[in-house]
Amino acid sequence: TLLVTVFVGATLLSMQVTQAQTAIYRELFAQLTTANVAPSVDSWVGSWSPTAIDSQAGGSGATLGYFGISSSAGNSTAVGPAINTTPAEVNTNRGFLFVSGGAGLPGTTRWIATTSAYTVDTGAYSVNDMSFYSGNNFIASLEHFVVQIDGNWYATVQTFGNAVSVASASGFAANAQLDTFTWTTAASAWETLNYTPGTTLTVGSVLTSALPGDNITAFGLYSDGTGASSTMRADTFQIDATPVPEPSSVALVLSGVGLLMGFRRSRKA
Repeated sequence: TLLVTVFVGATLLSMQVTQAQTAIYRELFAQLTTANVAPSVDSWVGSWSPTAIDSQAGGSGATLGYFGISSSAGNSTAVGPAINTTPAEVNTNRGFLFVSGGAGLPGTTRWIATTSAYTVDTGAYSVNDMSFYSGNNFIASLEHFVVQIDGNWYATVQTFGNAVSVASASGFAANAQLDTFTWTTAASAWETLNYTPGTTLTVGSVLTSALPGDNITAFGLYSDGTGASSTMRADTFQIDATPVPEPSSVALVLSGVGLLMGFRRSRKA
């Protein structure tokens, strides 16, 4: 019985500890029409300009030709199906998130696109990385990953983009570049993001203490903008994580090991 307890506990712990990272969230920005659609189709929302104008609230920036999900093809389906998205597991006519436009439009200024449709339970998962495919028509690195924790927004200090310009939507599928942020809570890797929809969208200061370890209740991308007419495109936003071992399994194997050590000591005595 003792050996069985130890064996079962060790097996359960090993199964959980050695599990490879897995994608817990993947958004392919699917849409089922031949025209551009709003980010809300896939449970994302967008804002642009320092005053965080709602991308769907009205005005020229609300036009789906400047901020939305494109009807053009997104990244290769080789990345796998959508995960935890709405509509669920849809690949047909898959597009990509885009922001574009000249003076007075989203493409010239800062913007943000996020979703709160999935919560990353940091008690159940240890985040490994966040990634997306970038296919901008310029090569400056301007996108940041953003997360919301305890009601506050944070942006990565590191910026991302593509090394080779993607001139048109038709070239995105073949030329988009994978950008990956290796997860860390180090203070030097994050800065505050002052984001209140309809009011404010500005970057704050670099953190002086580590990023909070509580659940991530929303996430997405933020861009500083270019100050010139441009088109930014993103697809396949993904979060990879490793399951955290359940305390019951850890306790089981530790109790079994303790019993075995006690048994061995008693035999020696």
